[in-house]
Amino acid sequence: MKKITLVFGALLFFTSCSKKPEFVAIDHVTIKGLTEDALVVGLDYVVYNPNNVKTKLRQSSMEIFYKDSLVGKGFLNEQMSLAANDTIRIPVTCEIALKSLNAFYPELLASDSTEFALKGNGKVSFLLNSFTIALDEKIHLNTKKAILEEISKNLDYGNNFRIRSISSNKLPSLSKTRLKLGVETLNRLPIAYTINTMKLEFFLDENKGKVAEWTMDEPFYQEALQSTTIPIDVTLSNFDILKQMKFSWLTDQKANFTILGEAQIKIQEYEFNVPIKDHVEIGL
Repeated sequence: MKKITLVFGALLFFTSCSKKPEFVAIDHVTIKGLTEDALVVGLDYVVYNPNNVKTKLRQSSMEIFYKDSLVGKGFLNEQMSLAANDTIRIPVTCEIALKSLNAFYPELLASDSTEFALKGNGKVSFLLNSFTIALDEKIHLNTKKAILEEISKNLDYGNNFRIRSISSNKLPSLSKTRLKLGVETLNRLPIAYTINTMKLEFFLDENKGKVAEWTMDEPFYQEALQSTTIPIDVTLSNFDILKQMKFSWLTDQKANFTILGEAQIKIQEYEFNVPIKDHVEIGL
């Protein structure tokens, strides 16, 4: 009984003398890469344990804010031991949802160092005591590369340019056919851009050469999150078409064209080359 009393007394003594671990800094903040929908950030959560025995950081969570908007979170999923009288670096991985940054693309692209706020707390247990370590810090990230990669991925998605509104008629010489087309430009980005140039080539058979081409005369301004149809006229050489004619076209009274091309898109000072590929069916 006396031993139990002594142990319990010692436990109470150490508990009453225990000190709250101290937050020191957020350090080694780096962008680790991109997932399908998030920017992955690594950092060191640095704390100091002033006690003569080790303690445990049982849980740590943090929220990441850009301005007043919650854009990401970070978690410590496993308990970490804090050595006695020592400063400990605890690696934490955070994820910033790319979708939550959409509205800020213009300003994020314009900055080489964007400030984010980290807010949260850590739960530390020491014998019978439990402490909360508050976190309210600023970090700086260069998100420009990640945003540019996300824009490039979106532009290369494959459906930014589609051929619409097709009609055809023969010109008076009978040696030419004019196609009236519409190129639908779909901007899925929350930022406007300029289509500097666009060139389209028309093929009946990609292995036998083009039968027509079209180049945009002047730059076109595309609003954010909008679609627009650009009207174009294309003149085909009937002679070139006849050289590549298939018997099935005569029976079906239609021909299938492959349209290949490229558009150069400019967002602020950045340029992106976007491939275009579509297929259209035209009645003969």
